[in-house]
Amino acid sequence: MSVAPGIKVENVTKVVYSDVTKGRQTIVSDLSVTFSPGRSSALLGHNGAGKTTTIKLILGLVRPTRGQVSIDGQPVGVEQRRMIGYMPEVNRIPLVLTPTEVLEFHVATYNPPTLRDAKSRKAAIEEALRRVELWEHRKKRVGKLSKGMARRLAWAQATIHDPSVLILDEPMSGLDPTGRLAMRGWISDFRAAGKTIVLCSHELATVGELCDDVSILRKGSLVYSSGHEERTASGAYRLSLSGLDEKAVVALRDSAGLKAWVRGHQEGFTAHLVFADYASAAEWMQAALQSGVVVTDFGPAPMIDERVLLKFFGKELES
Repeated sequence: MSVAPGIKVENVTKVVYSDVTKGRQTIVSDLSVTFSPGRSSALLGHNGAGKTTTIKLILGLVRPTRGQVSIDGQPVGVEQRRMIGYMPEVNRIPLVLTPTEVLEFHVATYNPPTLRDAKSRKAAIEEALRRVELWEHRKKRVGKLSKGMARRLAWAQATIHDPSVLILDEPMSGLDPTGRLAMRGWISDFRAAGKTIVLCSHELATVGELCDDVSILRKGSLVYSSGHEERTASGAYRLSLSGLDEKAVVALRDSAGLKAWVRGHQEGFTAHLVFADYASAAEWMQAALQSGVVVTDFGPAPMIDERVLLKFFGKELES
């Protein structure tokens, strides 16, 4: 399996003059971030933080005022764009076209090397539509599709040319529970195939389930980036203990000779602890139960701590 290309945004600043009354506006400021192959990376931030502009820079739709954006070590050009699949938050698909026509136009525009004859293109379109369960609706106008069907079509459009870089903006938007389950599976398959994935979402549960690392923008600058040492390992477990304050938690640890937690916080008289592995968490649970402490939660820990991340959004956080 070939290694997917990585994305590097190096010291990028983007200045615009779109409003005469406001004059010069810096949308992205000295941004440096790397999106690595084989990883699903979240790009988060409040509305207006610079996420959309960063995506446009990666897609080559706008050029940086300063700095450089590269894919596979090369500045973004025609060949680099062919490596990318993009699923926008809002579908921009002509309502009068059918799903088949949408994919035919998309493949003709991208012109990937593996789909340059009519037979292979026809087979790829059928496979893509069957994968997203739209084959039976292939002749229906996009304007007649439900929002969930349109999102499925957007996924098919983004991935039909087998991109090595995938950029997803709110991929769960408009999907019912069945569609969300399918979308999680499709994204996980792409990650397992070694693709480079950039995912933007306001749903932290989705980010925690699907992403390996997180970068947060605020007012165009990078304010948080989860390194390997900062994020919780995938084998981590959480444990919530009711009726204990901070001193009581420490006392339980010392009296039972337990390992220290890697992350924790207190909510009233409930302690929420995260441990590096199942064994440590299980020893704590056993000691707590033997001491008569009520265990209110036990299970795999999320990759990100919502409390930690939300502080980087500040007052600009919007629903």
